[in-house]
Amino acid sequence: MQYWINHNGVQSGPVSPEQMKEMGLTSRAYVWHEGLADWVKITQLPELQGLYAMTDELSEPQPDNAASATDEPIVGQPYQPSQQQPSGYASQQYTPAQQRYEPAAQSPAPAEPCPPTNLVWAIITTVLCCLPAGIVAIVYALKVTNKYQQGDIEGAKRASETGAWWCIASIILGILSMPFASMMSMLSTSALQ
Repeated sequence: MQYWINHNGVQSGPVSPEQMKEMGLTSRAYVWHEGLADWVKITQLPELQGLYAMTDELSEPQPDNAASATDEPIVGQPYQPSQQQPSGYASQQYTPAQQRYEPAAQSPAPAEPCPPTNLVWAIITTVLCCLPAGIVAIVYALKVTNKYQQGDIEGAKRASETGAWWCIASIILGILSMPFASMMSMLSTSALQ
């Protein structure tokens, strides 16, 4: 049998009776397990006899904080697992009915859309025009998305613009190198004859 414990305002569980021996529970603790309609005092469950220390509830010092003056669970409320858990005990396990999906906190999306990356143009100019200038264009195209996701919209705009200029430079260098490339091929052909 697995039990959930509410002791001094801290809920933990599920725990086994063996683990309860190590928890230092007192007779003020409340217990719940499957099959019980509500929380009960640990003293009301005979099978847990000897797993807690008897205390005189009137002689115990009362906390200053009125909200934490009672560790009694709210009657009629279903079990609500606590976010706090004593160290050294079993981690909280929830049934699917108790689990709730909480999406991870995400930074708000920037108001402006992402600038164009020009990645397709950078790849085309690398393959067809000028390899060195095209590689630089690809590097800047990849920086656009990274900077935008980090929230640096101005940096993303600069990377987009720089990448576009490197694409243009690759096209111009490719066009300028065509006469030299055709002249070199003619020279190598005549040298072979």
